[in-house]
Amino acid sequence: MLSAVPATVLRRAVRCVSICWLLCWTASVAVAQFVPTQPGAAAGNSRPKPPTAAEPTRDEPPVSMVVLTPPTTTVDLLREQTDLDAALAAATLDEQARQLETFLRTHPASPLQRAARQALVRVQGQLGERQLRAGEVEAAQRTFRQAFNTLPEAEAAPVFQSLILPMPLLLATQGRRTEAVLLMREFQSRAWNEVKALEQVGLFYLSLEVPADAQEVFRRAIELDATSATLWHSLGVAYQMGLRLDDAAAAFQRALELDPKSRVAWSALADLQRAAGDYEKAEANYRRQLDIEPEHPTAWGGLAMCYLSRGQESEAIAPMARMLTINPRDVRFLTQLAYTHAANGNVAAAIAAGTQAKRLQPNYPWLRIVEAHLMRRAGDLAEAENILGEALQTAQFATLQFELGATLILANAYEQALEPFEAFLKVAPDGEFEAVLGGTLPVRSARLARLLDLERRASLLVASPLLTDEEMAFIERYVRFALLAKQARVGSLPKSGLTDSPLELAAKEFVAGKDPGRGWRLLRAAGMLAEVGELGMAERFARQAIDATSDAARVAGGGVDSPRAEDRLAEFYVRAQMTLGWILYRQGETAAATVRLREAVKAYPNAPSRREAAWRLGTVLEATKQDAEAFEAYRLGYDAQSPTAAERRAKLEAVYKRLHGSLEGFEAALAP
Repeated sequence: MLSAVPATVLRRAVRCVSICWLLCWTASVAVAQFVPTQPGAAAGNSRPKPPTAAEPTRDEPPVSMVVLTPPTTTVDLLREQTDLDAALAAATLDEQARQLETFLRTHPASPLQRAARQALVRVQGQLGERQLRAGEVEAAQRTFRQAFNTLPEAEAAPVFQSLILPMPLLLATQGRRTEAVLLMREFQSRAWNEVKALEQVGLFYLSLEVPADAQEVFRRAIELDATSATLWHSLGVAYQMGLRLDDAAAAFQRALELDPKSRVAWSALADLQRAAGDYEKAEANYRRQLDIEPEHPTAWGGLAMCYLSRGQESEAIAPMARMLTINPRDVRFLTQLAYTHAANGNVAAAIAAGTQAKRLQPNYPWLRIVEAHLMRRAGDLAEAENILGEALQTAQFATLQFELGATLILANAYEQALEPFEAFLKVAPDGEFEAVLGGTLPVRSARLARLLDLERRASLLVASPLLTDEEMAFIERYVRFALLAKQARVGSLPKSGLTDSPLELAAKEFVAGKDPGRGWRLLRAAGMLAEVGELGMAERFARQAIDATSDAARVAGGGVDSPRAEDRLAEFYVRAQMTLGWILYRQGETAAATVRLREAVKAYPNAPSRREAAWRLGTVLEATKQDAEAFEAYRLGYDAQSPTAAERRAKLEAVYKRLHGSLEGFEAALAP
C-alpha cells in the first residue's frame, strides 16, 4: 500500500538516511585514504600461499609477528601507525582489506585497534557496494555481514549511522528492498541501546514503508528517551503508515504535549481528524500549525480540504492557492482534490484536478482510482476496468482490488469480479468480513466499507468513499454470498443448524430487489448454488431469472462492454435456459433438462453462451443413450481455439467411434 505518511515527512526520512550514507562515504575517503580502483587493476582477495616442496620459494614480504603487548614508547606507537597508514594506502580495496585484517591480527593490544576496525568496516562496505553494482547480491550481503561482525557491540552504536546504516541503504537504493529490510533486522541489535541510532533505523524502515518494524524501533527509542517529541511524532507516523490511526493520533498528541511549538505535529494530528470527518477540530489544528510556521504547505492544503469537504468551495480557494504557491507539484494534494470533487459529484472540478496530477505522476494509484470512478460515472465501464487493471500492475492494496471488483460487479460481470476480492478478503462463517491490510494489520467487520475506510483515511486523508451507500451495500451482499459459496464448494463452510444457512441467507439478500439487474443476480446465484449442491434454491432462482428476462435485457450483463439491447436479451435468455436445464439434469429430471437445453441452443444462434449450452445438451443426450444427437450437440459446442479443445475433441472422438466403429470420416463430420 502507498505510504500513509505525509510527503514532507517521508522526504525528510529518506533525506536523513541518504545524508547518513553521504557522510559515511566522505569519511571513508578522508579517514581510510581510499584510492579508487583503476581500470585494469587487479581484483579479488588472493592471499600468498606458503611454498611447498613442489614449487620454488618466491621473494615475499616477511610474515608479521604478533605483538601481544601495547606500545610503551613513542617509537613503538609511531611504528604501528606507520603499519596502519600503509594498509590504508594500499592500491586496491582488496589489498586494503587484507592488510587491515593483518594489522588487527598482529597487533591485538594496539591502541589503534579501534581505528583499524572502523577503517576495515569502511573498506568492506565499499567492497560490498562493488559486488552489489556487479549484480553479486548474495556476495554483497555476505560482505556486509562480515563488516558488521568486525565491530564489537560496544563500538557499533556510536558509528552505527556512519558505518552500518549505509550497507542496508545501498541494497535499498539498488532495488533490493526485501534484502535491505532483512539485513537491517540483523543489524539493529547493535543500535538497541542508542537512541540516535534507533531513530535512524526507524526512519530507514519508514522510508521503505515497513511500519511494523518502524513501530517496534521507535517504541524502543521512547523507552530510552520518553521526553523526545521527535520520537513520539515518528512513532505516530509509523502507526499511521500501519493503519493504526487511533494510536497514531495518540502519539501525535503526546508529541504536542512535549513540544507545543512542533513544526509538524499539529498538522499531522489535523490530518487524521480531517480523515475521520472531524473538520472543525482539524481546521483549528491546521491554524495552530500555521501560527508556528506560516508557510507550512500541508497545513494550508489541509485547511482547503476541510472547507471543500464541507461544500464550501469559495472559502477553500484562498488556502488552496497558498498551498499551490508553496508546493505546486504535490500530487497527493491534487489527488485529494480530485477525489473529493468526484465524491461530491463535481465532475468538471475532479477532471481538472486529476489532469493536473496526472501531468506530474500519471501512475499514482489513488489517482487511477479517481479516474476509474469518473469513467464508471460516464458509463464507460470497459475503460474503468482497464485503468484499474493497469494500476494493479504496479501497486497491490485492498482498495485498489476492491475498486476493480466493484467495477465488474456494477457491470454484472459477477464471475470476473470475484478474483479481485479474493486477493485480500475472506468471510467468516458468521458472515463478517476479514482482511489483512497493509500486509500486517488484521481487521474484521460486518461492513466491507468500514474495512476499506482505514486505507483511504490513512493514505489519502479523505473521509468519504466514492461509491454511494446503496452501491456499497449491493457490492457487500454479492461479495459475502460469493465468498461463502466458494467456501461451501471446497468444504470449508461449517454446517449450520439454522432454518436458513448463512449461505442461503446471503443468497436471498443478494437477489433481493425489484430493479432490472435482479435477473442477472438471480442467474448468477442459481449457478453458484448449483455448484455447491443447493439445487432446490438454485432451481427456484433460475425459474425466476427466466421470468425476469425482459427486464434483464435493459441492463448491461456479463461484462463491461455493454452490448446492444437485443444482444443482451439473447445472451441472458440462453444463459437462463441453460442454467435451469443443467440444474434439472443434476436433479435427475433428464427429459425436462433436455427441453430447456434444446431451447437454449436453438433460440438465439449468435449468443456467446450457445456453445456451452450445446455442450451441456450433448452431455444429457449421451447420458440417455442418444449418441447420434449427442454428437451433433457436442459438435456445436466444440471450439478448436478453446483451452478445453483437446479434452472436448477426445469426447467427440469417443462418441463418433461408438457410432461408427472407427474414426474414419471423423474430420469431415466435425467440420461445420
